Amino acid sequence: MTEMTEMTENIHYEVRDGIATMTIDRPEKRNALSYAMYNALIDRTAEADADPDVRVVILTAVPGQFCAGTDLTELRDVDIDDPGGDREEFRNGKQWYLSDCSKPVIAAIDGPAAGLGVELATLADIRIASTRARFSWIFVRRGLVPDTGAGTWALPRIVGRQHAMHLVLSAEFIDAAHAKEIGFVLDVVEPEDLAARARALAAQIALGSPFAVTRAKRLLNMGASQTRDEHLSTHLDVLTQCQLSADHREGVMAFLEKRPARFTGS
Repeated sequence: MTEMTEMTENIHYEVRDGIATMTIDRPEKRNALSYAMYNALIDRTAEADADPDVRVVILTAVPGQFCAGTDLTELRDVDIDDPGGDREEFRNGKQWYLSDCSKPVIAAIDGPAAGLGVELATLADIRIASTRARFSWIFVRRGLVPDTGAGTWALPRIVGRQHAMHLVLSAEFIDAAHAKEIGFVLDVVEPEDLAARARALAAQIALGSPFAVTRAKRLLNMGASQTRDEHLSTHLDVLTQCQLSADHREGVMAFLEKRPARFTGS
């Protein structure tokens, strides 16, 4: 199984025990993302998605500050008629890379997540927060709408339309307890327990069949925009794929033989 640790553009990337962890490390800028850092996250997510040894992805940051958003010094200098350069990756449809990743993505959030930072958290499949996490869709205070579209499409589907309206239009910061109350985060833990809680959840997910887990994520995402009948048709096709898979046969045999399953993702 792949084991590795690398750092590119202030993004640490580690693969261990089937879990890929991407850590934003730019504390002097409150982990604000340059476009180069953003593109590094895209590349690392694609790498994790393509790695058969990776079953779950964790997105986190160095302790105390999840992500303050986009580095505004870069926005100040952008020519909107000729964006070019690193910014193109942000404009060409790749901004949903976390949601589009076939592997489950867990965001482990410690400290403030604002602007693009909270959008990244929104695009994760599951969010775990520390008690000092805070969240703000600050965009309207900067003359913008949520930049990836997560705040206007995914957020209402997570917390409901009224809560999403409040969060996006008011730009108010909410604390971790309120985020859990409205369903934005799954769990709130002490800062020193955050990494362990995220890895424990990732390890629990990694026990499942990769063949089934990736397809279950896809069905859950597709179901948000399908009619019931459309979804049932898609669901039956995917269920048939699972029933014919080697992982399904292994899961049944492991149960009958009272042993842990050895899934291969096929």
